[in-house]
Amino acid sequence: MRSKQQLLELIAATESDRSKYLSGLFEFVPDMVVEEMRYEEIESSRYILHAGTPSDTVYIILSGKIMGVDRQKMGRVYYFMDFARMYIIGDFEIFADIPEYCVSIRAAKDCKLLKISAKSYMNWIRHDKNALFLRMKNIMATLTSERMVDREYIFMSCKERLVDYLVKSFENGQKDSQGRHRVPKTQAELADRIGYNVRSIQRSIAALEKEKLISNENGKIMLTQEQVLQLKQYKE
Repeated sequence: MRSKQQLLELIAATESDRSKYLSGLFEFVPDMVVEEMRYEEIESSRYILHAGTPSDTVYIILSGKIMGVDRQKMGRVYYFMDFARMYIIGDFEIFADIPEYCVSIRAAKDCKLLKISAKSYMNWIRHDKNALFLRMKNIMATLTSERMVDREYIFMSCKERLVDYLVKSFENGQKDSQGRHRVPKTQAELADRIGYNVRSIQRSIAALEKEKLISNENGKIMLTQEQVLQLKQYKE
């Protein structure tokens, strides 16, 4: 990164909430820290960091969407969290003095990011009270929200978790010319995503289809705006 001005211009070009948070966080960042930052673009589905590797880099997410991934026994993959408001990743372990990343994080959509060494990041943030306060506030809000969601999610049935996922998929996914959304995931991928086996997923899909809350097109789930409104009422 050439200068703090360039950094602030990149931040200003991001969406509103992200721009506001990052502008405040980096308000007093020293030039020497900015100069070490490196810009990178990560394509969707590529990993940004891997569990078990040294926690030596911090990433500032300028745009895109990321999610946490946990590889379970027998090679299964469980997608456990969408980091909607986690604009910085890689520093949880650093604050906790954990030498390796605890989870893997991948790009759910194409991402633009900056990366900096953990050493430089900590040398800066330890002496910047404003940045440290804002970062701790964001981390605590994220952890609190995550725990609340976890408690609610753990008691959901397979059908309820599937409905929750389908609503989010429609809201964040692409629509065709008729405003319909085609859920791209296979039944096996849905099972990994929501934490139930394929047979349970199949039963839930059949039940939702019977209730006309979803449609089936060439083996893929199709959703209309009207169906999603009904699914939201089902969630309530």
